[in-house]
Order: sequence, then C-alpha cells, then structure tokens
Amino acid sequence: MSENTSIWPLIRDTQVPAGAVHVWWLRQAGFVIKSPGGYTVCIDAYLTESVQTSYGVSRGYPAPLSADESAFDVILATHPHDDHQDPETIIPFSKHPKTRYMGPFSVIKLARAGGFYGDRGKILNRRESAEVGDIKIEAVYARHMFELEETPDAAGYIVTVGKHRIYHSGDTEYDARIVDDTEGRVDISLICINGVTGNMDTKEAAFLAWRQGCKIAVPMHWGLWPDDMETDPPQTLDLNEFTDTYLRLEPNGQVWIPRIGEPLELK
Repeated sequence: MSENTSIWPLIRDTQVPAGAVHVWWLRQAGFVIKSPGGYTVCIDAYLTESVQTSYGVSRGYPAPLSADESAFDVILATHPHDDHQDPETIIPFSKHPKTRYMGPFSVIKLARAGGFYGDRGKILNRRESAEVGDIKIEAVYARHMFELEETPDAAGYIVTVGKHRIYHSGDTEYDARIVDDTEGRVDISLICINGVTGNMDTKEAAFLAWRQGCKIAVPMHWGLWPDDMETDPPQTLDLNEFTDTYLRLEPNGQVWIPRIGEPLELK
C-alpha cells in the first residue's frame, strides 16, 4: 500500500469474523481496533502537523488516514500531548455524528471545546469502564510526568473484544501500579519503547509485557519523525533489542512489528 493511500476504506470495509479482532497501526502511538460487530475504536491518532506548531518538528511520513473521512465509533486519547490527542483533529472528528470521545478529564476538556458536547465526551478515570457495542474500554494507570508538560491524569487502556484483551500503554514510565492494573489481563500489549520524555525504554517495555503475561507484544511510539528525531539522551528505538529482551523473558511469546495497512488479525 502506498504511503499516500488512505487506509480508512480498508478499515471501514473489513468484515471482522466472529470471535476475532483486527488492529491497525497509524504510526507513533496511534492504533485502530475493530470488532466483529463492526465497531471501531481509534487510540492516540496523530494525523496532522500540529507538533510542527507546538515543537517545530514535522512528521516524516504522511498520515495514513484523515479525521475528516474517518467515522470511528470512539476516539480515545491517553493524555493531551499533541502527538496523542491531536488538537487539529478534534473538530473534524466531531463532525461525524456517531463518534464519541473518551479519556481522562484533561482530554475531555479539550474534546468538549472542539465539539464533543454532552454525552459525546465521556471522562474515564482509572479503573472506570465504558461499553460501545461489542467493545469494552477500561482506563488503567499510567505515569507520564514529562517535565515540560506534566500530565498527572494520563491513562492507559484495556480494550476487550470478545476473548481478546488489548492493552495500550499511552506514554508512561514503568510503574508497579500498571502491573497491578494489567497483570494477567492482557493478550496483546501495545507498548511505548522510546525511552525519553517520560516513557519506558525497550527493556522496561519488554519487562512490562512479560509481567502482563501477554501473548503478543507490539512495540510502539516509533516510526513517525524524520530519522526518529535525534535526542539527548537518544531514544531507545532498537526493535531488535525489544524483541530479543521480550523473547528471552517469554520464549513462547510473539512480537508483532506493525506496518501501515497490514492489520494484526487474531481469531
């Protein structure tokens, strides 16, 4: 699939079989989850150039879909940093009548300002949950105290579709409270690996995925910025290091390296 081709028609038209779930990557920490009932949840989609405005950094690859075209059932954001709750997508997303927005208070405050009024914007605090069709969403603990923009109510999520339980870490450091909320409750772990700005590094992420007892570990928070942005200290974006560490801890586990337009399909 071409980098300039939208994957929204693929997501919209895919029929997920009974008992299955499909997961698409949108780069960085963005993912879409679709259920057999046809419901879609979009998490932490960064689709514009808003970080160019806030931090002077342009994306290295085009967005794989747009908010204008994508009529998701639920938009989730883990916290209000621009590369997770893209401010330039809120109003376009709100134009789709069926779409709801969920997340911590800091997220929903911005969503409501952008058009998600009343019950279209739902606050989810730690261990609170909501259901949309055949999908259940639960907020779990995250610790993302990036010193330039601290987010004390940042969240992670467990999204349950049938027998499949999918964890999305958002941005977070390793914390025992994440283990408390997720251990033994995760089949697929979508987990940040970049190791800077208040996030786990590759080895911490692999350790958390092992503690959770997941079946499939998915490294995220990479693959968006040009040359992955040179930082000081450098980001820990070695996918082989993540894979090797996780498989040493869990030899029977699997690692899925996401690619645009190629969904993870579980039955």
